[in-house]
Formats: sequence, C-alpha cells, structure tokens
Amino acid sequence: MCAAPGGKSAYTAALMKNTGMLVSNDASKERTKALTANLHRLGVSNAIVCNYDGTAFPKIMGNFDRVLLDAPCSGSGVVSKDPSVKQSKDELQILQISEVQKKLLLSAIDSCDHTSKSGGIIS
Repeated sequence: MCAAPGGKSAYTAALMKNTGMLVSNDASKERTKALTANLHRLGVSNAIVCNYDGTAFPKIMGNFDRVLLDAPCSGSGVVSKDPSVKQSKDELQILQISEVQKKLLLSAIDSCDHTSKSGGIIS
C-alpha cells in the first residue's frame, strides 16, 4: 500500500531473498511507473506492482502474511526543521489526511490473514 517510489519494496524483496510474492501497490498510476522502473533497476523479481485505491484493497486481494503501510503524512513532524510547514496546511487538510490514514490502516488490517504463520503483521 502506498509503495511508490519503491525503496521499501526493494528492501523488503531483498529481505525475502527475491522469493515468495511481494505485492506493491500505489493509488497513483504515474507513481507506479517509477515504482516498476525502480524495482526492475534494482533486480527485484518477486514483486507484482498494482494500481488500486489502498482503501479498497481488501475487496480486491488480501490474506497477506504481512502488510507494510506507508500512509501519506501531513508533514507536521518536520516543523522544527522547517517552520513554513505550519502554514502549508490548514486544519481541514490535516483532518482529511488523518481520515485517509485511518481508512488505510483499517484496509491494512482487513488485508492481513490472522491465521497465517506470522499471525498477520502490520508495520
């Protein structure tokens, strides 16, 4: 979920030693192009790249042993380094991002297989 540009997917594939199946999804069709290119460039051979809305993902496929969710953020965590971030988003935008994060987390939970050997891990 939210996999582009592919750094975490490539690292996960390396941890898996290019075995098993890695599903890398991003809602942006444009970003999946970069994701695909990076995975090819890095020699990843066990990945499937798809382009679905992460909130609808459990309806499309699921029963994963593990789900890595890199949800979009507000950027508010870097205020100490970049004070202009305070003015870049208003309260409504922060609430909207928060709602998207909650929906994606619920989708990640619904995509996991709690009966798998790992018990269904979300990170």
